[in-house]
Amino acid sequence: MKRVNVLLGGPKSEYPEEMNSIKAIPGPWVGADRGSLYLVKNGVIPEIAMGDFDSINKKEQKFLRDNISNFYKFPPEKNDTDSELCLLAARQKFNAQEYIIYGGTGGRIDHFLVNLFLPFDRRFFDFYDKLYFKSANNTIRFFKPGSYTVYHEHGMKYIGFINLGPVTRLNLVNAKYKLKDFSADHPVSWASNEFIGDSIDFNFGSGVIAVIQSADAKQNKKD
Repeated sequence: MKRVNVLLGGPKSEYPEEMNSIKAIPGPWVGADRGSLYLVKNGVIPEIAMGDFDSINKKEQKFLRDNISNFYKFPPEKNDTDSELCLLAARQKFNAQEYIIYGGTGGRIDHFLVNLFLPFDRRFFDFYDKLYFKSANNTIRFFKPGSYTVYHEHGMKYIGFINLGPVTRLNLVNAKYKLKDFSADHPVSWASNEFIGDSIDFNFGSGVIAVIQSADAKQNKKD
């Protein structure tokens, strides 16, 4: 299967614009906690719904149980976050080429950091480069050593490269602020780099790099 969509909980304001036409998005869906409720209310029945569902009431939980065949409720006192549970379940069921995760890049900083450092969890190590987080103002993707082209997401002119641990021979070719053969023994981020065209080419020799595209917050656009 080419892609699977995972919808995390959180306010609707964190979802990207494409979620306004959710039925047109290809691929099956997996819902995490409140994300499951959003899917069903918008006419999409997720293949799997998982979480502790502590953000919705018992009536809403029953509504989900009545509409979703694979509904799994966990106690809040668990080792994994709802997003981790859903990603692992999606991987086991579908083994897709790409997992598009809507939400999870804004809101609570603890949730964001858990998602950012997923590549270091041994359970995700063989497919972290297939994860693609998308929210209203940010995207996150992870890369293994090699050469890549990243394309400009609509409205997100800023791009940051964060090495999660040691990295060697990082080159940014056509970004606004270039790098050549950069290496670091500790995590370093290059924030507020910018697109000067439709894409940016980069390559590196070893390590794990997170690439984050960002848009200005709405209040900043008014300033």
